[in-house]
Amino acid sequence: MKSRILKTVGLIAAMVSCIGMTAFAAPSPAASTVVTAVSSATDADGNAVNVSITSEIPAEYTQAVADIKTEAKLKEVLGSDFNANMTVADVKEVTAPEGAKFPLKITFAMKGVTASSKVQILHYNGSAWEKIDTTVADGTVTGTFSKLSPVAFVVDKTTLTSATGTATS
Repeated sequence: MKSRILKTVGLIAAMVSCIGMTAFAAPSPAASTVVTAVSSATDADGNAVNVSITSEIPAEYTQAVADIKTEAKLKEVLGSDFNANMTVADVKEVTAPEGAKFPLKITFAMKGVTASSKVQILHYNGSAWEKIDTTVADGTVTGTFSKLSPVAFVVDKTTLTSATGTATS
C-alpha cells in the first residue's frame, strides 16, 4: 500500500513539474519576434512607396531561405557580427510597385525589438545573402535596399523583449 502511494505521489510530482516547465518557459524569439507590416517606405527622391510583404517565398528562393536559417550560413554571412544567440526570426518576400525608384528605405514593424536590440537585415540578391545597413528603434527596423526579393531578419535573442517588456533569454 505504501509503495502504491509513493508511486502515485511521484507521478503527480512529475506531472506538476512538466506543466510548470511548460508554463514558465521563455517565449521562442522565432515565434514571437516577427515582422508584422511595413511602417513606411520611401524611394530615392523621398517619395512614399507602397511596399508589400508576404510570408510566401517564391519557389526559386526556397533553398536560399532554408540555408540562411542554418547556423553555418549565418556565421558565413554575418562574419564578425555573428554570435551564438543569433537566429533568423522571420523571412519575408518584399515587393515594390513597377517603376519604383531605388534605393528604397523601408521601415518594418517588428514585435519584440527595442532601440537596444541587436538586429541585422539580410537580403537575398539572387545569388547570395548580403547584409543591409540596419537601424533599430522601439518596435521597428529600417534598411535601405538597392533591389528587393527575400529579406531575412536576424536577431540576437538576448536583446529582445517579451510582451511584458522584459528581456528574453
